[in-house]
Amino acid sequence: MGDHGYWTKHTNYEQANTIPMIMVAPGVAKPNTATDQLAETVDIYPTLAELAGLGKPDVPQPIDGTSMVPVLQQADQRIRDHAYHAFPKGGHLGRAIRTDRYRLVEWTNMNKPEEEKGYELYDYLNDPLETKNIYDKNKKVAEELKAILATHPEAKRQYRKGGNQ
Repeated sequence: MGDHGYWTKHTNYEQANTIPMIMVAPGVAKPNTATDQLAETVDIYPTLAELAGLGKPDVPQPIDGTSMVPVLQQADQRIRDHAYHAFPKGGHLGRAIRTDRYRLVEWTNMNKPEEEKGYELYDYLNDPLETKNIYDKNKKVAEELKAILATHPEAKRQYRKGGNQ
């Protein structure tokens, strides 16, 4: 089995949410450079649009993501301090953020969202394989990360027993 016993990429943990991203931008990026900048797949479109000299599209729904051109120009540049993702598991919705050092996962019962949420907190400096949930031992960091997670909208779709609505 793979990461945390899962065999698919649909989880809230590191191995499933890490994907290689290679960008070649002649005249913009320096050859043979790499970065540890956190990015999301929604950052690809704004990056390509900026590289192509396209403006923001005039559409009803705003475009998510942040252009990574500053990082392509200078690998140590930072455009975001965290990445966000969400996946369901066993009737719960897991919303998570990943910073350079930590991952916080918030679990909400999709059938009873009013119930108390569950949390996991991992420290990649001391536990790169996410084997120790340190949420109960590091409330200060957890509260800081919860504040960041709160800046992302909660899922609006309601779920019922027996399937999605």
